[in-house]
Amino acid sequence: MKKLVSIMLIILLMFNFIFYNNVYAKDADGPKTKASDVYTKDPANVSDTGAAEILEQGEVSQKQDSSKKVSTSSNSYGASIVGTVTGILARLINIIVLQIDLVMSQITYGTENDGLQYWFTIERTVFNRVALFNINYFNTYEDEGSYSVGDLDINYNHSNAEVKKSIATVFYICRFIAMTLGLVVLIYIGIRMAISSVASDQAKYKKMLISWVESIIIMFLLPYIISFMIRFGEILTNIFYSVEQSLLDGEKVFEGTIRTQTLNCTINTSGLQLTFWSIVYWCLLMMEIKFLWTYIKRFLMVGFLIAISPLITITYSIDKAGDGRAQAFSNWMQEFAINVFIQPLHAIIYLVFVLTANSIAESSPLVTIAFLLAMGTVEKMVKVIFDMKGLSIKNLGEAKMFKKGK
Repeated sequence: MKKLVSIMLIILLMFNFIFYNNVYAKDADGPKTKASDVYTKDPANVSDTGAAEILEQGEVSQKQDSSKKVSTSSNSYGASIVGTVTGILARLINIIVLQIDLVMSQITYGTENDGLQYWFTIERTVFNRVALFNINYFNTYEDEGSYSVGDLDINYNHSNAEVKKSIATVFYICRFIAMTLGLVVLIYIGIRMAISSVASDQAKYKKMLISWVESIIIMFLLPYIISFMIRFGEILTNIFYSVEQSLLDGEKVFEGTIRTQTLNCTINTSGLQLTFWSIVYWCLLMMEIKFLWTYIKRFLMVGFLIAISPLITITYSIDKAGDGRAQAFSNWMQEFAINVFIQPLHAIIYLVFVLTANSIAESSPLVTIAFLLAMGTVEKMVKVIFDMKGLSIKNLGEAKMFKKGK
């Protein structure tokens, strides 16, 4: 992503260098003069609207102190051709990019306070305003019809509710299997304790029995622990959203500013101006695609971890009997906590950068995109500081569920 932005900036700089405006002039009241005579006159100044003329027309007017127009760019045709070609390419690419944007928005659109929120944005995602990504599996919100984020009432998403129902069904099946396996483990421990005559073996199986009791207690307490962690994550996200709204004070978030400006340029402008805003739009969309995939994966991963949680508790007694540590349960807890609290982490990082980015979105949109790119770096830094590395997912068909115990 960073390399792509750098290459695009280098290309634009090369265009400006190649089609540099060389000054040639002629006498306004007489015949043409030599080029050397031009430089003995008062220096020509680029007009105040020079930048706009270059972007729109590919040429720039210059005036002397007499305020008479004396020259135009000798390479105006070349600049016009470059602007025209890049503008056409940008317009064609925008057709495809806009379709991707529409598909993303169609998947994630929702209703807030009875008002439609159509366009997908990172801001809506990290502040839990996209109902599709809501991970509170203990409440489908279908009966209530909505859930709250700050002063907003977010209507529930049908797809989200159906996935939650499926996960709940799998959870109850896994808990029944876990309880059955737990009974088998208890019988095994009881038999081993009865037939063991060596004191060391009896002590070993007594520890296993204590660990088994702990695993059963954890099995019945785990839904409350999961519910508490999810609810605590929602409370943190709501707090950060309230802070954002108080600081923005009704101002439009920069993602909407960039998208609106690009769509307006697509309709009303052409040439290098359209190309520039299109590049900004493409960079923004790539960041949004990254967050879309991250939060879809997070939603499904949290559901999967909840579904298998009863089975993890049963391995607690057996796992702990070996070296006194329950690696499987510890890894499960770490992965679940990372997936739950990554949203508040994104929210506070976004909150830090959005205030600066929002104020320069129109004047320096590329810097705004750089702030979004920095979010990923800050996230990695925070994970390293708090040892929140998480589990690696290489592709859809291969997942490393548990890291090896240290």
